[in-house]
Amino acid sequence: MTGKTQAPTVARWVLARELRRLRGDRSATQVAKALRSQPSSLARWESGGPDGQVPGVARLEKLMEVYEAAPEEAARLLSLRETARTPGWWQGREIGKPYGTFIGLEAAASDICAYEAQIIPGLLQIEDYTHAVTRACSAPGRAPADEIANRIAIRMRRQEEWIARRTPHLWAIVTEGALRSLVGGSDVMRAQLQHVLELSEEQDMLTLQVLPFTAGAHAAMEILAFALIDVPDAGLSTVYLEGPTADIFMDDPQDVTTYRRSFEHLRKAALNSPDSRALITEIVEGLSA
Repeated sequence: MTGKTQAPTVARWVLARELRRLRGDRSATQVAKALRSQPSSLARWESGGPDGQVPGVARLEKLMEVYEAAPEEAARLLSLRETARTPGWWQGREIGKPYGTFIGLEAAASDICAYEAQIIPGLLQIEDYTHAVTRACSAPGRAPADEIANRIAIRMRRQEEWIARRTPHLWAIVTEGALRSLVGGSDVMRAQLQHVLELSEEQDMLTLQVLPFTAGAHAAMEILAFALIDVPDAGLSTVYLEGPTADIFMDDPQDVTTYRRSFEHLRKAALNSPDSRALITEIVEGLSA
């Protein structure tokens, strides 16, 4: 296995994909009958996303028999299973499976292309900004203080891990509106934008573009945010959509291509990196006046 495939979340995704491939034209009912199991169990084993499940050793060995897998292939999948069961630092932190899956993929990715219409991307946020966003999105009675604190701590840990690894390369496109919104007040927003400017100097880690008000109609007007996650060592690309009640992963090649084209249109409509930095600097100076 390659280094990226050894990441637990990626290993689970690759294992699921390999199980789908090995099943071939066999029906789920046919395979489940041979395993004395249910088709629903097979569906979970073949899903690499947050709804997926890693099969037990005995089940996986039986699957290899049913699929008549070569010994070396069976050994590879059993190794993938062992890796997939390794807990990440975020597990046990009381977060949903979709978000945990996203963190795992983020840690293994080589490149992430992210678009944000309303807020600064999570990896670029300072703690006070994250606190203001999290509190605003957690209306009174919806989330206790300790849950909010946990969300903030996880986001800060993600940023620490990213800066320490210096991967993935993040190509972020943020709207001008997100930069001008006084989240947390003028002082917090000024500090936040200064932090973004500092990070944008690390060009091996971050490419930052601003989509200005003057861009007019654009390819993502009906989308608040999305992230394209690429793990080429594992042959994995997926789109992540985060919502208030549900998160969605889409790894169908057609879906990935659609969002990749949208991002390319956004990239062309947005300011280049130097002009983006100049606009952010102008906004910071306005907040300092």
